[in-house]
Amino acid sequence: MTEPNQPLRITILTTTEDIASQNIRAHLLRLFPFKRQSQIAPWDPTWITDVYHYIPPSTESDSTSVEFQLVGLDKSFITLDDIISPNQIHGDLLIYASRHRSKSERKAVLCHTTGNLNDDNSFGGLPNKVSHGSGILTHYLYHALHHVMDSTPNYDVPIDHEVDHHGPTQFHQPGAFIELGSTEPGWHDQTGGEVVAKSIIHAGIHIAQHHYAPSGSPILQKHALKIAIGFGGGHYMPSFQPIIMEDYGFAHTIPKYKVMAMTTEKIQHLIEQTLEPIDAWVLDWKGMNSAEKHHLVPLLESTPIPIIKTKTLRNYYKNR
Repeated sequence: MTEPNQPLRITILTTTEDIASQNIRAHLLRLFPFKRQSQIAPWDPTWITDVYHYIPPSTESDSTSVEFQLVGLDKSFITLDDIISPNQIHGDLLIYASRHRSKSERKAVLCHTTGNLNDDNSFGGLPNKVSHGSGILTHYLYHALHHVMDSTPNYDVPIDHEVDHHGPTQFHQPGAFIELGSTEPGWHDQTGGEVVAKSIIHAGIHIAQHHYAPSGSPILQKHALKIAIGFGGGHYMPSFQPIIMEDYGFAHTIPKYKVMAMTTEKIQHLIEQTLEPIDAWVLDWKGMNSAEKHHLVPLLESTPIPIIKTKTLRNYYKNR
């Protein structure tokens, strides 16, 4: 936990195992004056290649400042649970700069929380577990991608927010992936790498300015932002993304194809693995069949957290 009056510490993880990660890293080092640390400690040199440090000038004298650590690895992100223990990761928030792979092979930029809410952990992490998530973190990463792309000439690719999937799942800090996709040409795309790099810094600064509470519990305070857990629909959350563009942040989202795996214990696990108090369970009602609704709704109704349909929220924002 960060001590009072200390900056918010955001750890950006990059890996040599990933072309897109190296692309994003190169732009972070080119665009922002990161300084290489001569001493890697407290990081373990057996799995860390180097560490760079950056404090944005606009926040150097601010009591709610932010500092970024850019940490280089030579390991695959999704297998980190098998390589290091949770106390070997440092910082208040974790951002994984990564590639995205999809069958569509389209260029895209994306973000998401990690986790496996069924027995399948073939892509890392523990089965039936999600990582520690933050709706504030994913909200600002998603918004930053839109903001930076809007100001980038001649670059317009899909911006997506994915459901929870793959590892790692065991680290104590809230974390999220921000990704460049979706095949080798996209991973090498220099404008895409620049957009993701700028988005990481933009999001981190805005989180620190608007939500950081150095002595608070949790250290990020929601204020006007609403925190939700989403259920239903497909992998790229089409019904949820318009809501994220308003004032909702999804700490975790569970797609239609994992709804039947939900249990009372998993609902409680989602609550415990969300940094902020949850304002609502948000359901893509049309994105679930009758059996899935009948299975899920009683589980959610056993909690004090209200249930809201995506259609209700979209209509509210449309008519506001």
